[in-house]
Amino acid sequence: MKNTLSCLLTIFLLATCLMPGSGHIVQAQTPYPLPDGEIMLSSDVDVEIQTLTDVESFDCSDVTDVPVSECEALVAFYLSTNGAGWNNQQECSGDENDDCWLTTTKVDQWFGITVYEGRVTELVLDGNNLSGTIPPSIDQLMYLVELCLMTNQIEGSIPITIGNLTNLEKLTLGNNLFSGSIPEEIGYLSNLHKLNLGNNQLEGTLPVELGNLSLLERIWVYDNLLHGELPSELGQLTHLEELLITNNPFSGSIPISFINLEYLDYFYFRLTDLCEPYNQDYFDWKETVLEYHGTDLICMDFHCFMPIISR
Repeated sequence: MKNTLSCLLTIFLLATCLMPGSGHIVQAQTPYPLPDGEIMLSSDVDVEIQTLTDVESFDCSDVTDVPVSECEALVAFYLSTNGAGWNNQQECSGDENDDCWLTTTKVDQWFGITVYEGRVTELVLDGNNLSGTIPPSIDQLMYLVELCLMTNQIEGSIPITIGNLTNLEKLTLGNNLFSGSIPEEIGYLSNLHKLNLGNNQLEGTLPVELGNLSLLERIWVYDNLLHGELPSELGQLTHLEELLITNNPFSGSIPISFINLEYLDYFYFRLTDLCEPYNQDYFDWKETVLEYHGTDLICMDFHCFMPIISR
């Protein structure tokens, strides 16, 4: 891995230091020191160069508190999300008690990481200026209980390998730039309690496999580009307390199976094309939902919509 990264760094430096059309080497932009000794990176190119440099200079075989495979997964994550540009990395002092990534041999000391019994169990980097993509090797962190990356600038698709994190209880990826579909492999996360994918650019339909997540208490997928009908399998989530799907082009009837969601307190589906089934059992169940904010439409047998009086 180290030799490969060395080659990548060399190629990258040559590519960024050549003056286009001249054939001459020019000095690349470099980080410049602040008065207190901190480093400020002056461009995206600087961030990428510094990230590659950080990765090249670190050896996971020196790490003392987690397996090499988990360390390498974290290093790959740092590289893929432009770690040198993270907010916390701007405050590195070089001290042995620093919480910056790739500066100490104890992963538990790194910002946002929790290690329990020699395994990485939490990766929490919300609001930390991450960019780039989540690498497929994220599944090497197989003991993760919480993955929280909300409020960053991460783009690309959610890797299907995330479905291998079967110990995961909280998956929080909201307020990013994720695109593509929600991977059906999320349905393998049998211990998942909270799923937040809100405010991204996700497309496609809600996977029916979400109905397999019997412990799920929260689904937030609001403010995306999701469409189609809601899967009736969501009615199997008898522990569900919050379902926030507002501002997506969903259509069709809300499944009658939702009457099985006896613990649902928050159901938001405004700014969709969903309608309520014309069914008394559904209307009775609706009265039990503490916060019910919908489209004020009833589905009729002849596929027309009738406006209703909002609660």
